[in-house]
Formats: sequence, C-alpha cells, structure tokens
Amino acid sequence: MTVHRHAPTIGVELVTALLIFTTYSGAQNLSPVLTTIYGFTGTPDGEIPEGCLAIGSSGVLYGTTFYGGTYGFGAVFSLTPPASQGGSWDETVLYSFQGAGDGGYPSATLAIGRDGTLYGTTGGDEPSNAGTVFSLTPPSSVGGAWTENVLYAFAGAYLVGPAGVAIRRNGALYGTTAGGGGGVCSQGCGTVFSLTPSGSPGGTWRETVLYAFTGGADGSLPAGIVIGDGDILFGTTADGGTYALGTVFSLTPPASPGTAWTETVLHSFYGLDGNGPERPVVIGAGGVLYSSTNGGGAFAGGTVFSLAPPAFPGGAWTASVLHNFQQGDNYPVPGPVTFGRDGVLYGMTQSGGEARHGTIFALRPPTSPGGPWTYVPLYVFGQSGGALPMGGLVAGSGGVLYGTTSLYYGTSSYTGTVFTLTP
Repeated sequence: MTVHRHAPTIGVELVTALLIFTTYSGAQNLSPVLTTIYGFTGTPDGEIPEGCLAIGSSGVLYGTTFYGGTYGFGAVFSLTPPASQGGSWDETVLYSFQGAGDGGYPSATLAIGRDGTLYGTTGGDEPSNAGTVFSLTPPSSVGGAWTENVLYAFAGAYLVGPAGVAIRRNGALYGTTAGGGGGVCSQGCGTVFSLTPSGSPGGTWRETVLYAFTGGADGSLPAGIVIGDGDILFGTTADGGTYALGTVFSLTPPASPGTAWTETVLHSFYGLDGNGPERPVVIGAGGVLYSSTNGGGAFAGGTVFSLAPPAFPGGAWTASVLHNFQQGDNYPVPGPVTFGRDGVLYGMTQSGGEARHGTIFALRPPTSPGGPWTYVPLYVFGQSGGALPMGGLVAGSGGVLYGTTSLYYGTSSYTGTVFTLTP
C-alpha cells in the first residue's frame, strides 16, 4: 500500500476556504479576463461541448459537441482565430454524426496526428450501443470536405467519453473502455486497448486488448490513459483498488512482441486522499503524475493530487494532496487539470461557486521543495454567459487558456460556449 505522506494541514485548508468564500462574490472582477468567443445554437453548429479542446496549427481550436449538428447526434468543429485583433472567431462544423454506422454523441478530447488528422471517440448508442473510434482527415484542397472514417466499432464495451485516445509515435492509438473485458462488474470492468493501422491506405485497423480489469485490487472503470517515457501507459480507475475507491495504474509494454503488458497499481485511494478519480493524469517534470478526484479528501469535496515516482527501482510512489475541495462549495466536482506557465496547474469545477455553476482555479507550485501548493480562485461562473464547464482547460500561446461550458445563458436550451481566460 502506498502511504499518503503530504496532506495539507487542516489549518491551511480552513484559511483557504475562508479566502474562497470571501472572494466568490468578486471573483469575476479579478485580474483574470474571461471572454466568450463562441456560443453554440444547437443546429447545425452543435450543442454541449463536453471534452477538452485541442489546439492545432496557427492556433485553430478543435472540439466536439455531444448533441446538435445537422442530425442531432453531435459534431466535430473548429474555431479559427480572427485575422485581426478584436475580430470574431470563425466556427466551422467539420463533421455531423448521423447516428448510424458512423456512431454518435462524441464527448472526447480529440487527438491530432502529424498530418493534421483528428482522432476521437463516440460515446455509445450507435452503431452497437458500445461506441467507436473515428478519424477525420483534412480535405486535400482548400474548401473541401473532411473525411470521416470509423476505425473500430466496439461490441460489449463502452467508451469513457472525455478520455479519448492517445497517439503513439508509430501511429498506434491507445484508449480505455469503461465496460467489457470481464471481471466482477455486471457489464465488464473495463479495458485498455490499442488500435494499430494496417500500413496501407484505407486498410483495417487492428484492435488489441492490452489489459482487462477484474474489479478487484487492480481497479475497474478506467478513465483514459497518457503515454509516458518508454511507451509506458498511465491512467486512473474510478473504482476498485485496495479500498474500492479507485486507483492510479501503469501498463508497461512487454519485453518481447506478443507477450502480455504488465499492469501495476501505483496508488489505491483510501478516502482521505480522495476517491473516484474519473480523469486522466497529466505528466509533469520528473515524471510526476497529477489529476483530480470527484470525492473524498479532508472535506469530502474531492482533491487535486500528485503521485511522484519512487526514488529507487521497485520503491513506492508517493501520493500528495495538493488541494482539498470543500463539500460545502456546492459539490464542486473538479475536472481535469492542465499545466500552464511556470508549472502552474489550472482546472475547473463542474459545479460549485456562488451560483453553483462552476469555477476556474489555479494551483501554484511551492516556492521551496516540499512546501504547500497555493490555491487561487480565478473565476466563478454566474447566471450570464457560459456556465457548467464539463471538461478541462488547454493552454495556448502567451499563456492564454481555452475551455468550454455546457450551458449558455440567454438561449432557450443547454447549448454551451467556448471561452478564453487570460490569467
């Protein structure tokens, strides 16, 4: 068992809580500036962007909407920066899902290949109630249509929506499913899979289950993976582990082709350090992993945590709580975290804040080794503009952060927005 070593003191957290409550009412007037750059209408441009955005060449943003589009089954969109300062961003629907053989209801963060091809997942229902992995290839000529291809359609498993896929250097894709694979769970405890291209244009992609979770000490319900050094995969499970509160795990490639990958539980959550990690990890300096949990912690409102590699081979990873959220913060539900400038972590909460519509926060690294991280509230979503952020933030040039909300006040439905935040 990995022992939790660096939980913040209760005194520090109570002071932080008082700071948060006293700044909620004026947080929108702090120095960070939030600007809504696009508001969705539902048809045909899309509705409810849930995943994190991806930044392509020339600062173009790419994302997905869970609903909307031409047929109502969701869309993939791009947002092109304005040609001059103060101009409008240009939203383009690259593809509208039809809910038939092409899948539907995408909510994953897109991955961008070297040639500009986008890779993502659909969340279920069609064509086999299990989800798909798809690609979107850029047009060969200016103004042409993007080409969508279903690379693989799952059966007996369903994909974790916001997780998406990760691209290996050889072009292989890696991802997770929240069902399938067997184990003690009624619909399977989830898998980690790879998709390998055939090597010929238009060829069939080959799916391989790298690991099937059992629902015991190894975890269950994986929530996405990232690729680390040596092609080691790192991820979280929302359930299972020693205390049935979730895990952080690694998958190490086999020493020889055709043999099994090795799954290792790096940390099992036990409650005080959090529970229910439903977000992928991000990898920081020195191979330290960072992410968030939906619940648990000192105040039962969730945590942001780090997991540091062992000082020697075979040693234990060291878990540290960087921030404990207050359950009294209207059940914040922290989302994914991302790195900005100078090692600062940024994130959002899906709820919480004065209007219970979500917040944006920063965690500044300690000024000396082993010191506490500093929680800084940056923005509180209210009852105007966008609200209820479902995904995470992504950092662009100049330190500007980009994100999405699932609600847009002033419209007749849950449509959502894309915004920038300048810290």
